Amino acid sequence: MELLDRLKEQYEWQDVKFVNEQLVETELGRKRVRYWTDKALLDWHIAWRDGCSVTPYMQTDRMIRNKDQQAWIDWKEGWLTVHDEVDNSFRLNQSDQKVGQMIGTMIAYGLRANPELDPAKPKEPLFQTAFNHLSALKEEQRILIRSLIKESDVRMRKAKALTADKKEQLPILDPLTSIDQAQTIHQIFLWFGSTNQPERGYYSLRSFLLKWLETNGTESLQALLEELFNNQAMTRDQAILLLAECLKPYELDRLVREMTKGTEQQQIEETIEAVTKEWEQSKELVQKLSVLIDSKKKVLTT
Repeated sequence: MELLDRLKEQYEWQDVKFVNEQLVETELGRKRVRYWTDKALLDWHIAWRDGCSVTPYMQTDRMIRNKDQQAWIDWKEGWLTVHDEVDNSFRLNQSDQKVGQMIGTMIAYGLRANPELDPAKPKEPLFQTAFNHLSALKEEQRILIRSLIKESDVRMRKAKALTADKKEQLPILDPLTSIDQAQTIHQIFLWFGSTNQPERGYYSLRSFLLKWLETNGTESLQALLEELFNNQAMTRDQAILLLAECLKPYELDRLVREMTKGTEQQQIEETIEAVTKEWEQSKELVQKLSVLIDSKKKVLTT
């Protein structure tokens, strides 16, 4: 009740009750309450949400201001923020073009942002450690994984070659954790941000684009990428940096993690099937990016 009274007083609500530990119901609708222990991370997320909102038709889940127009309130050993929450049943009509526009906006902000915290350490593919676990596989599986490791090495060298002479810095992004972060509700596009440490680069965007392809198909991915490439922040060098990240062979990472855990054979077989599926999807994504980069080069040289 202490927290409810604090929220009532700070946000001038008349009626508020818990739905669960993260959600409260008020006379102004359902709200999500987030707790922060790192002030620098909180400040980054406030600035990121404000900077990436293009009102009135494209918005992030910004922090609701309290009665003193602050984006947060003190609570115990940390801070609380409050955000509008939309019931999942109303999160409808994902728009590939608007998603492309929003990702472009995020990249533009990430290139000019100067956060007072260190981004998460960049990840690198684990494919080389797969050699240590080949004995756990059946013979036909070992043949397949050896061939993927060999091709992974080629892809990694290509990715490094693409970025060898690139002087542009990578953007700092809020990790894209799910395609459900993007929603269009009553003709307003909403992006639901995370509470994660920001990352420098395109690691999570690669995963997002692959999931978008799997869920929404080739034509939708094409429309998303075309809209993204229309953003001025997506220069040819930035596009090549994105391409290089998508070339990196992360597909084997999930298999390495499963084999490290000593997973049963049935799960290993399912994981290998998922790896080969993602491998083909990565090829399609890389091909689409390559074509768009070539088109961008022709536009710049004409």
